[in-house]
Amino acid sequence: MTFLKKSRSLAIAVVVFLWIFTLLPLQSSAQLAFPDIQNSPYKTSIEYLQNKGVVQGYPDGTFGPERKINRAEIMKIILEASTQEDIGHKLNCFPDVRGEWFAKYVCYAQEQGIIEGYPDGKFKPSQNVNTAESLKMGIGSFPVQVGSASGAWYQKYIDFVHNNNVFSKYSISPANDMTRGEMAHLIHKLMLDKEGIIKFTGIRNSLSAGCGNNPPSSAPTSSVVDGKARSYITVIPNKYSKDKPSSLVFAFHGRTNPNYEVRTYMKVEEASDGEAIFIYPLGLPEEGPSRTWSDPGDKSYELRDFELFDQLLEEFTNNYCVDLDQVYVVGYSLGAWFTNSLSCARGNVIRAIGSLGGGTTINNCTGPVSAMVWHNPSDRLAPFYTGERARDQILEQNSCGLKTVSVPPSKGSCVQYTECPTDSPVVWCPHTNDIGWGSYYPHNWPSGTGESMWQFFKSLDN
Repeated sequence: MTFLKKSRSLAIAVVVFLWIFTLLPLQSSAQLAFPDIQNSPYKTSIEYLQNKGVVQGYPDGTFGPERKINRAEIMKIILEASTQEDIGHKLNCFPDVRGEWFAKYVCYAQEQGIIEGYPDGKFKPSQNVNTAESLKMGIGSFPVQVGSASGAWYQKYIDFVHNNNVFSKYSISPANDMTRGEMAHLIHKLMLDKEGIIKFTGIRNSLSAGCGNNPPSSAPTSSVVDGKARSYITVIPNKYSKDKPSSLVFAFHGRTNPNYEVRTYMKVEEASDGEAIFIYPLGLPEEGPSRTWSDPGDKSYELRDFELFDQLLEEFTNNYCVDLDQVYVVGYSLGAWFTNSLSCARGNVIRAIGSLGGGTTINNCTGPVSAMVWHNPSDRLAPFYTGERARDQILEQNSCGLKTVSVPPSKGSCVQYTECPTDSPVVWCPHTNDIGWGSYYPHNWPSGTGESMWQFFKSLDN
């Protein structure tokens, strides 16, 4: 009897459980999304492709949006997204493609003439794919009109994604390896166009979310970043319009000069003649005799105030009408070091920088950045080699050659590197203005520097 009672009780429990279970909503695929994409700018695209069965994660359940995409992965994503045909089951087509999970995709792509092997006959499935190659393969697999362009073979693909608002050409570097998140974003947009949900118009739209909206009643002067109140000076030009995008300029001070002081002598603001919104952040500790943009022990690619920049950029572009293709950063001394480092870490959103008297401590940069870098060879506070290191970082970031030509202003002894991509020039100014004071000088901001930086920024629009 005891056994029968227990069995009957168990049966009832099972029935009740099943009845309750049927009333619960099934967990959506969005809820089952990869745990490592929550902060990715490509989260929506990754989830879209996941729902379509185009992408899958790794065995540990992650997607790896920042991981570089390799040749095997890219072929699977492209073919799953672009073709409805049976791709067959051929598994042996290269010496290094022999029955692996990606084999049928690679072999189909070879049969269709989409890919070729390397001179040694191999496919090299684990090799990363750079941005130029990824754009060509991805775009070429969909029925879109790319057009033509002069210059490098990949320029027409760069122009296509820029003009159709997939990626800004100022945010991607052809030579950089493409990430899985970026590839998901590209394929997502191509699929939406193919399905008629969006239409590629070829018309660039760089307006921020704040365009058309009434701005705050007064210019903000502080924000809470990572639980701390951060102060800054905001300058909204008198001729600001919610319907006409302004440039946005961040200006970072040095260790001992607070923001209100650098504002008096940088003169970039005056040179802009009301065409830009200016933000002058204040380093920490705000009340101290010296202020910094990082904490001791910060990793070079995770400086404390990268988050300050990110948050202010988001707040101002959401609340004001900003041209997202005209986000500029200037910095002096320690602020120049931070500006140079920021240009590497956030090259995907910064159009150009102007820095004077600072080095850098970062590499593995994001997108290209146009730059005018000033440094005095006689500087005894920030050694000249640190400025050369910052210059060389940017030259590598932009895939520049080493040939130069003299450019204005002559008092800056400025040269421009002539073998940089058209959209990301680099100007180097080893100026010899030795006027200054104190034992660490000449570590000064020569008159006319701010005006030259603004002229450089505006020349990028031509």
